Amino acid sequence: MARKKTLLEGDTNITPEQLKTLVRVMKDPFFFSTFCYVINPVLGMVKFLLYPFQKAVLYQFMLNRFNIILKFRQAGITELISMYCLWLAMYHPNKKINIISIKDTVAKKVLKKIKFMYKNLPSYLQEPIINGRTGEFGSVSTIEFANGSIIESIPTSDQAGRSESLSLLVIDEAAIVRWASTIWASAFPTLSTGGAAIVNSTPYGVGNFFHGAWVDAIAGGNPLNPIRLYWQMHPDRDQKWYEEMSTALGPKRTAQEIDGDFLSSGNTVFDLVDIKAIEECLSDYPIINTRLKGQYKEFNEPDPNKEYFIGGDCATGRGTDYSAFTCMDRDGEESAVYKGRIPLNKYARLLGDIGEKYNFAKLAPETNDVGMAVTTILQDEGYPNLYFYTKLLRKKRHSRPEEEKFPGWLTTAKNRSVIVENLEKDIRENNVVIKDPFFVQEAYTFIYDGAGRPIARGKHRMSTSSMDIDLEGETYSDDSIFGKAITNHIRCHSASSTVVIPQ
Repeated sequence: MARKKTLLEGDTNITPEQLKTLVRVMKDPFFFSTFCYVINPVLGMVKFLLYPFQKAVLYQFMLNRFNIILKFRQAGITELISMYCLWLAMYHPNKKINIISIKDTVAKKVLKKIKFMYKNLPSYLQEPIINGRTGEFGSVSTIEFANGSIIESIPTSDQAGRSESLSLLVIDEAAIVRWASTIWASAFPTLSTGGAAIVNSTPYGVGNFFHGAWVDAIAGGNPLNPIRLYWQMHPDRDQKWYEEMSTALGPKRTAQEIDGDFLSSGNTVFDLVDIKAIEECLSDYPIINTRLKGQYKEFNEPDPNKEYFIGGDCATGRGTDYSAFTCMDRDGEESAVYKGRIPLNKYARLLGDIGEKYNFAKLAPETNDVGMAVTTILQDEGYPNLYFYTKLLRKKRHSRPEEEKFPGWLTTAKNRSVIVENLEKDIRENNVVIKDPFFVQEAYTFIYDGAGRPIARGKHRMSTSSMDIDLEGETYSDDSIFGKAITNHIRCHSASSTVVIPQ
């Protein structure tokens, strides 16, 4: 196979005007950015027109070899870094660039941004890619250019960056990257001989690598150039946006992700790496149908060849708690979710409707307290595929307790932790596909209390109440988490069955 010509070797089909543009682009990343496109969640494909604060950050990349960025939520810094990496690799031969991401799904997403920019460039600005299948623009984790430059986006591990002779190391969301300190310690000796580094993150607690590196950078104790970004720098952000984000995130996450404050994140049940990875990928799962003003979200049409499972947390619809359920297939992929406040009779009908839609899914409403009413309604209406739990009962004139089956799911002190820990394990090991934005909102404030119980922050302080109230006055909930934990448990522990559909 003949070697493809690089841009630097020239192209006989290029016009003088294009050649002039190419020469300028090679030297000027600001000019290069005017040819790049990104995906806007609202507008779709748009030109990557840099905001003034993004231009200032890019200027710091050119001025300083080592940079650390404390950013606010949705600042577009990942897109900016992606563009800079593409420019550096295409127009500077033999560059080795590693982008360290929190998980494999996020690593692939970062490289996908770079590939999208590349394929939408004018052809005369594209340095040929020599790896991967035709039309794929490299592999899922690596882009190798004809000029010898390589961009590799990899999930974090204790070996990431080790023994690599790197031109640029990027650690994305460094506050929650596992082994970040090890990666930095391993890579820095080679970087110090001529390489560069970009460390960026929103703050997630104190005492981690990012917090320590930022504090040292401010004090001049390391070579990193500190770049602090405030949400007010974004021209499209105003007080209304801030208030909307504050309402959605709550005061603690607002302080961390918008205001950039280093607060203690607490002993969360789900690893911040896993929560952030789910949140980063929510946009990859379009919502195809909604009901009840968006409280019900549907992601997949039912597949007639699949078996589905629904577990539900039940509430009266009048207090501060919510009813919530998740619909999963046998392989652990979510198809629909719900979280809202509605009367129990309407909630029961909603469960029955969605269960019927998804091939009469195995349905397990929590029967504790008010949930018994939901299960009774579903039984009375003849739902054919209810989950039954087993209970040992001691009867008169019987020497041994006998097993009896009851419809629904009964949460006990023993199985509560078990189903949550199983869900955490399946999320950590990528055995489930979570698409639920309600879950993400709850997971950041779902902690182990002093007794080791998994519970919403603040709820453990109200031992005589079901209200999820923090000492600061903020209400937290865990309804989606428990609905999902029930779903995941019955999915894993229910034998395959054929449902007899009523005529």
